[in-house]
Amino acid sequence: MIHQRRIDLRLVSLLFLAGLLLRLNYLISSGFDGLYGQDAYAYYNFAGNIQTFIQTGQSLPPFFWPLGYPALLALSFTLLGPSAAVGQTVTLLMGATLAPLVYILARQMRSGVGSGFTAGLLMAVCGQSVQSSLVLMADIPALFWLLASGITLMAYFSSHPEHKSRPMQLAAAVLFLSMACLTRWLYLALVPVWGAALLLYQETRWRDVGIAGIVGVLVLLPQLTYSLTNPYPVLNHAWVQGWSPFNAFQHEFANIDGYFLYEQPNALFYAQPCYAAYYLAPLFTPFILVGLLILARRKPCSRSIMLAGWLLLPYLFLIGIPYQNIRFPLIMFPAVALLAGIGLEYSVQWLAGRIPYRALVYSGATLLVAVGAGLTAFTSIPIVTTFIASQQDDKAVIRQIAERLPPDTTVYTFGLTLALRHYTDFEVYELYHETPETLKEKWQHGRIDYLLVDPWNINSQWKGREPQIAMQWFEDQRVLTRIGNYSHYVLYRIGA
Repeated sequence: MIHQRRIDLRLVSLLFLAGLLLRLNYLISSGFDGLYGQDAYAYYNFAGNIQTFIQTGQSLPPFFWPLGYPALLALSFTLLGPSAAVGQTVTLLMGATLAPLVYILARQMRSGVGSGFTAGLLMAVCGQSVQSSLVLMADIPALFWLLASGITLMAYFSSHPEHKSRPMQLAAAVLFLSMACLTRWLYLALVPVWGAALLLYQETRWRDVGIAGIVGVLVLLPQLTYSLTNPYPVLNHAWVQGWSPFNAFQHEFANIDGYFLYEQPNALFYAQPCYAAYYLAPLFTPFILVGLLILARRKPCSRSIMLAGWLLLPYLFLIGIPYQNIRFPLIMFPAVALLAGIGLEYSVQWLAGRIPYRALVYSGATLLVAVGAGLTAFTSIPIVTTFIASQQDDKAVIRQIAERLPPDTTVYTFGLTLALRHYTDFEVYELYHETPETLKEKWQHGRIDYLLVDPWNINSQWKGREPQIAMQWFEDQRVLTRIGNYSHYVLYRIGA
């Protein structure tokens, strides 16, 4: 037993180190600060609002997402100082920890060392996991809390019914699951999966469930209180309202974010964690099916229901939303990695029992894992580096605009709004929130303003929508003069 624990500890340490070094390699070579798009800046800014609320009692402004991730950032800022580097470090360390957490969960599910290490390694090199570990976004912290919940729930299932720590194990599982849901609403999809696993467990004590329920309510209470006055939707989000099983076969959508024409239907797009090398080398896809077959052949139990539901329920939700984002199915990937590890372990044992050259079978399995992990890592390099380069290009555009225009300039923009506010002293207006009426009110005759947009994006994704309507108003009521091209953005002077 002691020898086995030493092996587990060494493998856990190895997986953490491998995941950390892989992620650091991208950051050290690029100098990327983790802020990009609009969401990351929104999380960063709202973390500062939470700090101000705690220190002064000033009311929190409206916020589109749940409070979990900005609260985590606010805590880290309080301890280490408010900076993007601090937030990025927290996300990076959580991302590197995912692989050892998957290994621990695999071992708790009674998988062998080889199966657990395979699952952990797949988690470590998963391209979307790596990319999401580099940014100030909620994806990695939510997955971290979910894995912590899964581990403590497995500990509850494995404990002796009379063990004194059992109520706390279940309470911890609910606590971590609540944190996952408060970090990304998508993780609410796994509440019924955890609940079904708990109901199937024959040794469940309702006293334990009651204690855990109280913990869950206490964790959710701040969010519930805030949501009563927050104008943004919670469970009545546009994707939920627009959910339809027929969207699984669609690849063209018009939604709150504009018009999109995708290459794949939703059902195929959101299955990518099972076959796309950026997530998982296709070498492992057959072993996922083997793992599912093994679960199907077993008598229904908490572990099998939890693992199968973890994969299937988020997938069924995602294929029904009128939108595609490669980040979203990351919630499913730990289950994919665990199933691939289980399926590979079973296949190796089955084959080794039927041919005389067992060493050859184990050597082949080791080579397959190495090649598959390497394929994912190398496939991810151009994708992650292109992503970082794109964000760095946007920051270069902002630096050039800041050097060209005086600091008291008014800039209307779309896509770079929060970044311009973060890095410049400009008065910045978001084109999405403007109408002809608000633009007319802001118009000071005799003053020259500026417009910074991607015209192709405005005229394709947002045709007939707020940004294009606002830009057309500038063209009709004021004179737009193109004065510079910066990457795919164009800077216009808005005539007085």
